[in-house]
Amino acid sequence: MEKTFKLISDTGLHARPATNFVRYISSLPIDVFLIYKDFVADAKSIMAIMSLGLAKDDVFTIRVADEHQTYLFDIESYMKEHQLI
Repeated sequence: MEKTFKLISDTGLHARPATNFVRYISSLPIDVFLIYKDFVADAKSIMAIMSLGLAKDDVFTIRVADEHQTYLFDIESYMKEHQLI
């Protein structure tokens, strides 16, 4: 299951926001992938997320296995709460 989002954070997904995002994703018992352009990054890897260089207004996709759809809703809530999307 995938869902596409637009990054609204003025600082993009860099440094502190990326670290906090990875910490949150790492607490989930599932595999999560962040897709940007032609790159697929393990969302539990700070190096992978930082290497994407996501900036304000970039559009990206979060992917989880279909049977973990509820986690996708939780991830979306996290990103809204932290004003990333």
